[in-house]
Amino acid sequence: MAAKGNLWFTFSLVLACTTVLASAMAVYYYMSYSSSERRYADTIAALDSLTYSVRILVKYGNGTQQWYNQTRIPIGWSFIEATNKTTSGKVLGQKYSFGTFVTSINGVLGNGPEFWFAYSWNGNNWVLLEIAPEQYTLRQGEIVAWYLNDGFKTP
Repeated sequence: MAAKGNLWFTFSLVLACTTVLASAMAVYYYMSYSSSERRYADTIAALDSLTYSVRILVKYGNGTQQWYNQTRIPIGWSFIEATNKTTSGKVLGQKYSFGTFVTSINGVLGNGPEFWFAYSWNGNNWVLLEIAPEQYTLRQGEIVAWYLNDGFKTP
């Protein structure tokens, strides 16, 4: 009978130690998670002070489109710089005195009668940009688009 009581005591002691150890591990991982979450929030806050997040739409004119959402760009970047970043440098164009005339995005050429036009979203409608894409400085949260068309259609 004493051996049976000793077995229960040993089992209870092991169970209590396991419970204490599991609780300590849970507290440790919770504290690590909380610390990581704070560091992440601080990093995002620092990043927000140096960059903007924008959305870029590329519409290819044949019904195909590609969104580049939550694109992080340095403050002061132009529309063409942001597009070059999002497409990994797959924007080609011809420089003129008025600015760059975009001829290709992601390997899709614009050639008569359809060309690449730049638009900005004003909250209700797409508005054709009236300045060169390298002169158009993007702002926080802005939504912009490239649309391959004949200039009479909007995205």
